Amino acid sequence: MSTNAKRICCPAVMAVMLLSALLFGCGPSMRPFASKNLSGAEGLKMAILPFDNLSATQGAGKTMENLMLVEFLKNSPARIIDPGEMTEALSQERVRLATSIPKETIKRLGKSLGANFFIIGIVHEYQMQMASGAGGAGQVPVLSITMRIIDAENGEIVWAINAARRGNDRETVFGIGRVESIDRLAEETSREVAEAFARSLGR
Repeated sequence: MSTNAKRICCPAVMAVMLLSALLFGCGPSMRPFASKNLSGAEGLKMAILPFDNLSATQGAGKTMENLMLVEFLKNSPARIIDPGEMTEALSQERVRLATSIPKETIKRLGKSLGANFFIIGIVHEYQMQMASGAGGAGQVPVLSITMRIIDAENGEIVWAINAARRGNDRETVFGIGRVESIDRLAEETSREVAEAFARSLGR
């Protein structure tokens, strides 16, 4: 290949590489399940139950629970019940594990709190892992959660999402878009989940 041909080819190759990185570096999209029974946001009240933590990181459940509270307050049109009220109601019902609450208990909690829906979350992964990518090798945060929103009247799931994120899942060329901090990744994920729910209400 001649020198002139190389000069023409290299920019073209770089352009293709950049386009590919932009297209495939956007990371996974969140595709929630939304029931046809999910109603609009007018007068809607929701309560966040304590998140279950199945990850190896102590306190990860409480961290994600608090972040979801903040992001749902900012991004969801529904009113969020004060966590103190939720804690007191759970204590009265002697509930220890939110992910295994019987439907009858859910109904009683809904009536006592005036809640339409309850948010139930499970943290599966919340840690740093070794990885490589456009930004080079190193540790990246890894986060995986499952979240369900259930109807307080019948205990049925009206909305659900599985959110799995890695610090390099949206990384493009030169490490652009790479997330280095588990805290930042958790904040981004919480915001995206809250925004996805708000979009579902606006259908």
